[in-house]
Parts: sequence; structure tokens; C-alpha cells
Amino acid sequence: MIKKQEPQDRGAILRALAGFTQGKVTPPEGDAAKPYVPPSRKNRKSFTTWIDEAALKELRDLSHETGRKRQELIAEALNMLFVKHGKRRVAR
Repeated sequence: MIKKQEPQDRGAILRALAGFTQGKVTPPEGDAAKPYVPPSRKNRKSFTTWIDEAALKELRDLSHETGRKRQELIAEALNMLFVKHGKRRVAR
């Protein structure tokens, strides 16, 4: 006989998980209210976009073939787009 699972109290689970601090980075010094930002990400912002699976596969393949990070390849593509439209190259 299969035992039916009792519904769990979501609030109790969230309260139990709230006690964990795993994965949080505290600033090495300075204001504790400010999140720590690694030097490599200073003055940078992230963005997300949706692309076709085939395009993502090509980007992965190109990254592997050239030994360059996807982020570098995307920055190169953005700079090419900027130049095409008369803008300056600013992506890095």
C-alpha cells in the first residue's frame, strides 16, 4: 500500500531555510549594508536575453573552438553592432 504524503507547511519550511547563510558573501570591510562586489564586476551590470537554442549552441561551440569566454565574444559582437550604428566601442 502506498502512503499518501501529507501536505507540508510552506511557511515552516521557509522559516527553517531562512536560518541558513550559506552562499552569502560579507564585505571584507566597510559598510555591512552594502553587498560585496568582486573587483572584476565593479562598474558592470548583468543583463539577460532570450535567444534561439541553435544560436546558443553556436556561441558555445565558438567559445570552445576559440578558447575565449562567451562574455568576451558577446562584448565583441556588441561593439560591432555599436560601430555599425555610428556609436563608439564600449563593451569589454
